[in-house]
Amino acid sequence: MSEPNGILVLGGSGFVGQCLLPHLPPPVYVISRQKLSNLPVGAQAFQVGLDDVPTLKKILPECRWLIHLASDSTPGVSAGKPLFEAEHNLVPNLRLFELLQDYPHVKLLYLSSGGAVYGNPGDVAVPEYTPLHPLSYYAAGKIALEAFITALVQQSPRPAVILRPSNFYGPGQAYRPGFGVIPTILQYQQQGKPLHIWGDGENVRDYLFIEDFIQLCLLLLRQNELETGSEIYNVGAGYGYSLNQLCGLLEQVTGQSVLREYHPARTVDVRYIILDTARIQSAYGWQAQTALADGLMRTWRWWLNHVKNQWEQ
Repeated sequence: MSEPNGILVLGGSGFVGQCLLPHLPPPVYVISRQKLSNLPVGAQAFQVGLDDVPTLKKILPECRWLIHLASDSTPGVSAGKPLFEAEHNLVPNLRLFELLQDYPHVKLLYLSSGGAVYGNPGDVAVPEYTPLHPLSYYAAGKIALEAFITALVQQSPRPAVILRPSNFYGPGQAYRPGFGVIPTILQYQQQGKPLHIWGDGENVRDYLFIEDFIQLCLLLLRQNELETGSEIYNVGAGYGYSLNQLCGLLEQVTGQSVLREYHPARTVDVRYIILDTARIQSAYGWQAQTALADGLMRTWRWWLNHVKNQWEQ
């Protein structure tokens, strides 16, 4: 009897999922609360939550990988609302993990957060062993789920890869309130609206081009000799830009000014975070290839063809 070779993607309707799905070998199963259209050949969608047990029981026996991209929160969304984080992320995921114990053949690839879990570690690139210091309930939730995955693979042995990515951007990322600073800036430029900046705009972030991340995912899925247990890797470009610098780059790329309104800083926002990616480079030979200026130009070209024309109609 052949081993199952399906791939289950949780949260396939988001930016990362939509960019990843066309590259996955069939059969592919996608679980999302959002209705999905234009699915790649060989992919099947289920419009349910990630903890829908009847659906999962049908799919998991056919899968060798579960790619977990789903999240209903951001640092701002759950600010001041720890129960929101628990009810919308922790509890559904724990139901999922409890069920996964019955399917030890399923390997897990989990998307955590590299931009939130370390807090404010200082003006240095942070490796994975840096002490975790969540400033938001969102970050606390990510850390908790990492810990539960670590426990899961002890209770039900299997390989689990936990990725802590920096801030994704690239073609395909449309504007969504509260998600993604780059599409937010592009959207506000078109509308002539000011960008609301919390603090002085000198907060530094590491920005990762989506195509570089997709190549990493495909590389991991091709690994046949992953060891049982959980491994954690930072995934980023390895260099940072302040929000003011990012606005300046986008002004150069688009030829349009970025209007800005500065407000008092929020306690949930990290001041400086750049990820040290030496560990994943050593383990798999992966390194981000796209410079921010080049990635922004490619993003802007996509935006002109797919988003700006729709907005102007």
